[in-house]
Amino acid sequence: MSDDKKLSGLISQSLRRKLQDDENALLEDHLKANPEARKFAEISELIQNSVHGLDVEEVQKDFGDRPELTTQEFTDEIKKRLNESIHNAVTEKESLSQSGLIDAGITSIDCSNQLPVEGDREIVSSFTLDRKLGSGGLGHVWLARDNKLNRNVAIKELKADALESSKAWDRFHREAEITGHLEHPNIVPLYLSGVDRNSGQPFYAMRFVGKKNLAVAIEEHYDKVAAGQSDVLALHRLLNIFLDVCQAVAYAHSRGVIHRDLKPENVALDNFGQVIVIDWGLAKIIEESELALKITCNPNVNESSLARTVEGEVVGTPLYMSPEQASGKHDMIDKRTDVYGLGAILFSILTGHAPHENSVRGKSKNIKEFIERISNVDPPLAGDFGKTVPPDLEAIYRRAMTLKPHLRFDSVEALSEAVEVWVAGQSGKQAAFETLRMEGRELRAEMQSRVRDLERNVRFASGLPPVDALMQTKTEDENKTWRKRLSTIFEGMLKANPDYRTIIYGNIQDDQMHEIVRVQRNQDDASVRVVPKSRLRSSEVNDYLKKVSTLIPQQVHTSLVCDRICELADKSDCTETVGLISSVPVYDEETEEMSGFIMIICDIDKMLQQQLGKRLSASEVVVACDVFQVMGHKSSGELNHESLSKSIKDVAPHFIPAIDHLQNNTDFADVDSDIYGARLWFIPNEHGIMYLMKR
Repeated sequence: MSDDKKLSGLISQSLRRKLQDDENALLEDHLKANPEARKFAEISELIQNSVHGLDVEEVQKDFGDRPELTTQEFTDEIKKRLNESIHNAVTEKESLSQSGLIDAGITSIDCSNQLPVEGDREIVSSFTLDRKLGSGGLGHVWLARDNKLNRNVAIKELKADALESSKAWDRFHREAEITGHLEHPNIVPLYLSGVDRNSGQPFYAMRFVGKKNLAVAIEEHYDKVAAGQSDVLALHRLLNIFLDVCQAVAYAHSRGVIHRDLKPENVALDNFGQVIVIDWGLAKIIEESELALKITCNPNVNESSLARTVEGEVVGTPLYMSPEQASGKHDMIDKRTDVYGLGAILFSILTGHAPHENSVRGKSKNIKEFIERISNVDPPLAGDFGKTVPPDLEAIYRRAMTLKPHLRFDSVEALSEAVEVWVAGQSGKQAAFETLRMEGRELRAEMQSRVRDLERNVRFASGLPPVDALMQTKTEDENKTWRKRLSTIFEGMLKANPDYRTIIYGNIQDDQMHEIVRVQRNQDDASVRVVPKSRLRSSEVNDYLKKVSTLIPQQVHTSLVCDRICELADKSDCTETVGLISSVPVYDEETEEMSGFIMIICDIDKMLQQQLGKRLSASEVVVACDVFQVMGHKSSGELNHESLSKSIKDVAPHFIPAIDHLQNNTDFADVDSDIYGARLWFIPNEHGIMYLMKR
């Protein structure tokens, strides 16, 4: 019932028992649906009862011989009793809104004949404006201090130049009332509303949530990405903010309110991470909703006029505007309009740009062309802004931003659920990837530990007494004795270390290498044997030994030989297996000159087979050397020997991006492609191996 005068008439007729049955039914229905009308009726009844309860004799006494005035005036005593009765009834029922009393400075009762109430009171609240936080088309927002409660609040007031516009007043009151009815943890709470007594400007006070909003958070995230400081959890934090926004909007929809102006700037973030959806000034109320019956502002406020903005206001909102809003089809605006707005926010989170941003950059010369593009062009791709996003998330925002509303998600809950499923899947995927990463690092750490043990053993061997004695021997018998002793020690080292293939002690003279002691493992039966003196080798010093000869005492040179290991021998005794070689120079104590070396050659193939034989979560593991030769390959739980010595580019080309990255880095991680890579350097930036794993 929109006519307050008609309502008052019905209540008056009801109190005098003069209502028809149909009028009485209409009044009862309205009183049930409207608490304010019900309170008004109760007060009216109390006033009537107060009047009827007056002593007639006392009235006649007061009026004396002027009975003609008894129907027009009351004595002071009657006025006093009447006001007391009304005042007590009002206090008991709490029928006067606090906001009206506080903001307008209204007395407890304002009778039409200006009769004062004994003990008149004003409930006054005082705010001190600090600084302006921002301005919109309708009003200004200030940071203010609540002088009664000593707390910061945000105050929004109607612009001074709009005070003469009744439509502006209606819009402002409508915004305050809608915000006040939406009580949700992720919607800004309204404290009070009213009119300032001094300026005459309507205002409302709400929680101050700070200056930071989602737009700032998105900008900070992509600044860090550009600076190489990206956090793997940053996207998940932004998506959790998005889900909180969805919860707030879904609640508003349940109350029959459509926001219509969703964008990152309207999502405030307080210092503790709470998400607050603000600015409900363009909200649309669904006519058949429960809230539509409770909103007491002017019912004639035109929805389409609320949806339209002046040319100066178009710059911000249309960057996230839905096609039906842009084309002015206000009858098509429903909950799916907010679904589009949320999809636009999701796009901004994933790319760092507003979805219609490219339309502003030169493609549309004026607002009309810009609006037409929004109305007719499909939602953008992340690639339009040079971004790569997870395909599932791209599919979600593109569905939410489809031009035709009936092709979008049916509800905000459905959109939120799609994102939640992706986040949950990513959490599981991230956990699985972390397992993959852990396994890759463990494989690298295990190999690194073996290399360190190898280097300790080669240092140990270089300090053995027989090594020094062999450099000082003068006779063949002494030489034979010390050779035998050193051979025995080398045999023990080979037996204790099944991965060791050969241990050599040799000297270098005139660019020639001569083996003095060589103990090796047979490839056929893995037995250990000492090579007879007649089978010891001599050859020119190769590049590897030249590097060893430049080292200081106890300094070790470890390298990987991916090619045939025949540089130290004649071609007849070459092996196809890859070798890990570690050597240390031996210095003569008397001359302090390098006179020889100790070398240990490991069977790294065997070491890798042991590693890959473990149970791993990876569906595929490849170990490659610096020349991209496959040293080990495990696929679907089985070792693939046919891939050995082949180029990794032929065996597993999907690892090429990881290989390129590992040329200058120790780790590679790509959660989206489920690939992890770990680099182990034997010689920094020169020789090493790569573990490449796919989940």
